[in-house]
Amino acid sequence: AGLTPVELADALLDDWLAVAAGRKGGLPDAARHVLTAVGQVRFAHVYADGVLLAVGRGTVTGDGRWLGLSLIEALPHARRQGLATHVIRALADWGAALGASGAFLQVEQRNTPAVTLYRRLGFTTHHTYLTRVAP
Repeated sequence: AGLTPVELADALLDDWLAVAAGRKGGLPDAARHVLTAVGQVRFAHVYADGVLLAVGRGTVTGDGRWLGLSLIEALPHARRQGLATHVIRALADWGAALGASGAFLQVEQRNTPAVTLYRRLGFTTHHTYLTRVAP
């Protein structure tokens, strides 16, 4: 049995935003702008029987050379089914069609399952950063 197709939207959907907000513990009002203020952006989502299973965000930047992957997530009820890889593949195909020849991603280091997946897909750590929150 094949996986449900990944849909790529050029606009931010409420369901997609709700998943990102849930993962991040809420999003500031400026988040919508930050997520969408890129010339080439796609919001991936996978639904089955009206239930959202997985999401992801892809951008093509750097003079069309780089595919940026972020906020890749299979929802808890749909994990361990290959959906994150499925979303990444759809975004990679989209980026390649626009001429992207390299890819980078953002992942929280403590997200061991995601780090393991990305290493299996050939990604390595280039650099790390620390997010600080005002007291």
